[in-house]
Amino acid sequence: MTLEPPVDRRKRRTHTAVLDAAQVLFLREGYRGTTIDMLAAEADVAVSSIYANFREGKADVYAALAWRIATLHVAAMSAPIGADSTPRGEVAAVCDRYVAFHRENPLALRILALTDIDVSESELATEAKVRIDAVLGDLIESFAAAVRLAGCDVEPHALVMVSWATVNGAYSLFQRRIVDESTLAAMLAIARADLLSHVGDDHDA
Repeated sequence: MTLEPPVDRRKRRTHTAVLDAAQVLFLREGYRGTTIDMLAAEADVAVSSIYANFREGKADVYAALAWRIATLHVAAMSAPIGADSTPRGEVAAVCDRYVAFHRENPLALRILALTDIDVSESELATEAKVRIDAVLGDLIESFAAAVRLAGCDVEPHALVMVSWATVNGAYSLFQRRIVDESTLAAMLAIARADLLSHVGDDHDA
């Protein structure tokens, strides 16, 4: 069993269908509230097909979905920004992409941290943690490099970590219904402005 979709076309269809179903159910019902039978029904596959693709059942599904979301995160954050962008504008664009990714993927905060499982539950989860930590670390370093290039009045890596933590915290409060959409938007705007206040001198971003 691997985190990547199988090469075999039929198995790949099942793999994708199960992960699509898991993304819906884990968000709506929570990991603990989702059963294998529910996953099978949502994916329109047999329970035996889930275990054929995910040996440890739900824990392996969770790990594979976490890795899929991590790869989407990397793709979203790494796409070209534009040749005419200023260094400060690039920092702003990366910040905006981070905000947009979490807006479009509300499950990401929990699942990228593998919050709902103990990695000892499955070998796939252990592998997922190592790989997710590595790609997230690379994203942070890439963002810090962009900040460094633009010029920064504080330590770039620390600034990126504070910025991401602020965005993550804002979305976490929103998902827990502690703040409403308008407050979330205000918090994200403050986080963006604070980030850019430390970066470069191009105030058009």
